[in-house]
Amino acid sequence: MNGVQFTSMEHSRNFFELKRKFPQVVKSSDYRAAYYILAFPDVFEHVGDPSKLEWVFSWCYDYVTTEVEADADWDYTRDGRYYRRDCEEDENGHMVKGQRFAGLSGGARRLALAAMNLYNGEKGFDLDDGICSWDDRLFEVFINACHVRRGGKII
Repeated sequence: MNGVQFTSMEHSRNFFELKRKFPQVVKSSDYRAAYYILAFPDVFEHVGDPSKLEWVFSWCYDYVTTEVEADADWDYTRDGRYYRRDCEEDENGHMVKGQRFAGLSGGARRLALAAMNLYNGEKGFDLDDGICSWDDRLFEVFINACHVRRGGKII
């Protein structure tokens, strides 16, 4: 395969918007594959403003931010204050997905889970479930993302 194309101009614009916030995409096929999926308009409309994301999948979860002391366990600092972000966890210690993730269509939700899997091996993705639920358009995005993850270029 020579290269993967975006499905639309909007898909391309969304990808480059994510790339501005997370430049790791240039050197890393796992980032590229995830961004390729997240930039797909059906998913991207739920991502929100990429400039406000703390990490590429933070939009998927609902967090509670608490101000803590400097010597406590903290996630980030701003204006001399320290903050910890906590996410609801299930009985197995896995973070529970939030409202924006829940707002995705069934196919787009499975695509977002595929993006997480291609990015860091997230275990919540079920390939059979995806294949059975995706239309041709969503399946093409998934296949293209797999090509990108294996080192394919986006043209």
